Amino acid sequence: MTKVCSRCLQKGPLRDWIQEVGSDDDCDFDSTHTGVACVEVEELAEEADRWFQNHYQPGGETVEIDSDPDSDRVYHGTYGQPYEEIFAEEFGSSGDVLQAVLDALPDASHYEIAQGGERYYTDAYNFEPIETARAREKADQDDYWFANRYTFEWEDFCKEVQFSSRFFGIKERLDALFGKPEEYGEGPVRPLYELAPGQTLYRARLMHSDLSEQALQTDGARLLGAPPASRTTSGRMNVEFIPVFYATFAGATAIAELRPSIGDSIAIGRFTTRVPLKVFDFTVFDRRAADRAHFHMHSRYEFIDQMQAQISRPVRPHERQREYIATQIVAEYLKSYFGCDAVIFKSSMQRDGTEDNRNIVILHRDVFVADDHPGVVTYVDWSMRNVVDVRYTVVDGMAF
Repeated sequence: MTKVCSRCLQKGPLRDWIQEVGSDDDCDFDSTHTGVACVEVEELAEEADRWFQNHYQPGGETVEIDSDPDSDRVYHGTYGQPYEEIFAEEFGSSGDVLQAVLDALPDASHYEIAQGGERYYTDAYNFEPIETARAREKADQDDYWFANRYTFEWEDFCKEVQFSSRFFGIKERLDALFGKPEEYGEGPVRPLYELAPGQTLYRARLMHSDLSEQALQTDGARLLGAPPASRTTSGRMNVEFIPVFYATFAGATAIAELRPSIGDSIAIGRFTTRVPLKVFDFTVFDRRAADRAHFHMHSRYEFIDQMQAQISRPVRPHERQREYIATQIVAEYLKSYFGCDAVIFKSSMQRDGTEDNRNIVILHRDVFVADDHPGVVTYVDWSMRNVVDVRYTVVDGMAF
């Protein structure tokens, strides 16, 4: 059996181990090392393996893009360094002692590899300290949380108002989430602004026996406007019996919001805003905008960017009563504490990139449609559309 002594290694845990468990003998690697603590190479290899696996693990994957702008190459690698280098640094040697220990490291046998096993000590990937990997994973988790913090805070708020407390401490939670109104009036792109008069808006309704062409010709403004309080049902931005004026900036979006079926006839009312409206616009940082560079400088960019997806999230009919609670509270909050007349948010139903996919809800007031004060929108006319095709896009789900 080949023996290696403690003096062949530099100071460290493996040298300490040899001094603790070794027997005084002559070293087979250095004839000048006589009468010193020695162990067999195989024993040192087993201890070195235990030490290595307690402190190192296969490195996490890395991806690098070629710095050449004309190249589309992507380089895959792993964090850390080759296992040989790690042992060389620990031993303080790269000679015969190191090679003998590396050759004796316990690993998958040729038979095990033939049966599908894999070698642990391989040049196919690097190894990194376990503590380093954990620190990086924690940093990645912290970065992920920070990057999505508003989404998580909104989800917590939704759970609270849906299942816990709906009346106490809500303003404080929303103050922390939304911040101060003046933050939204800063910069070249402002989420809180005054919408000029003259905006064309659309509302759509399914035609039926009580909503006939004759009735619309006679009283289109009333029939296509917001319903009276007694017939107002709850919606994304309002509770039952408190009317608001839901509309869109494109007729196609108004139709999409109805989710019509083939064969349905739809009446589309056209309205024009007649007074300035203070709006909170969740779509102001739209990802389709050509120049987004200056968006990121806005202090509330990340909040709006994450919140617009939450505010506009599709809700199934049987979940509306619960899921709309949070957005209803937000609408009241923006009206009461931000002084908003309306809220603009993205349609979850309109996916045609050529159409304006914005919804607007004019928040509660006594009169919405009138040619003069106190009305805020004027009725223009109506048109009818027949649904001849409905298309669905599906993605693969779980296989059972």
